[in-house]
Amino acid sequence: MNLARIKRLVPVLLIVLGIGIMSLGGVTAQDDELTFAIVSHGGVGNPFWITVIKGMEDACALLDAQCQWLSDPVDNVNDMAGYCDDALALNPDGLGVTSPNPDVIRDCVQRAVDSDIPVIILNTADPNAGTDQALPALFYVGANERTGGRSNAEAILAAAAEDGVEITKVVCPIQEVGHSGLEARCNGVEDVMAERGIEVERLTINNNATESAGILQDYFAANPDVNAITLLGPTPSSSWNLASQEMGVPARGEEGHIYATTHDTSQEIYDMIKSGRLVQAVDQQPYLQGFETIMWLFLNSQYELAPGGDILTGPGVIDTSNVDAIIDLTAQGFR
Repeated sequence: MNLARIKRLVPVLLIVLGIGIMSLGGVTAQDDELTFAIVSHGGVGNPFWITVIKGMEDACALLDAQCQWLSDPVDNVNDMAGYCDDALALNPDGLGVTSPNPDVIRDCVQRAVDSDIPVIILNTADPNAGTDQALPALFYVGANERTGGRSNAEAILAAAAEDGVEITKVVCPIQEVGHSGLEARCNGVEDVMAERGIEVERLTINNNATESAGILQDYFAANPDVNAITLLGPTPSSSWNLASQEMGVPARGEEGHIYATTHDTSQEIYDMIKSGRLVQAVDQQPYLQGFETIMWLFLNSQYELAPGGDILTGPGVIDTSNVDAIIDLTAQGFR
């Protein structure tokens, strides 16, 4: 459903506002408007987050609210504490935060709750959820990352079986070691492969596509028994695209093919799916993460409403059956 159709369903006068996106420093909120803030470990320098931000902006336009996105342009977990302080300085009606490392934002989230500001975790779940170390947030809006990892592992096994190939060993490269969401994705792969006695090895790479392509080439040269790779995002997918072409990986169905899956979306990922270089991508629907977080912060702050549990925006699957439709939605900013 596009924004124009959504607007016709909202029984209030809608005023489209200019929504400020913060990269640095603080912002002064207007006292006569609803104000919401989202603090993230990633920002506008990563195309993934632009879709989350669009979801936030569209929700805020529907609500006639002022919203701020606070983050570094590129992934940076350690600076989240400072941005969270900036968010509280706005005296917001609600706060959304990602949680790749809950200890970085723990103090700020506790101060928000102590000030009666509702907090929702989005995109990256609190790894301590359900324990006495959990952040005092209402709930989580985002994908079940472990389930997404399982989906990719099962897709690899199904594709290989279809081709009459046995998966011998799998590598799961991690571009941000310790990131709870990425680790959970690898955990899901390991769950499925362990049931079949297939080894999964984790490999440390980084967010530099060219450097990581070299790491992958070296790894496969040293490990010829590995015939599957589960990538964890767009940048690692770019690395694999470079590495696999340099390595001369045969097409699917040919001897020596390496089965690959990934997470999230990009035009390059779509192209790799269409060409058979990726079996599938697991999509966490980032637009929903921004949109739903703001909408539930509004409902909770104004009416004390909450769902009965976490809101899962994924995993969804993108493969050859639906990739063309997803490409069209991406062009509109919704995927």
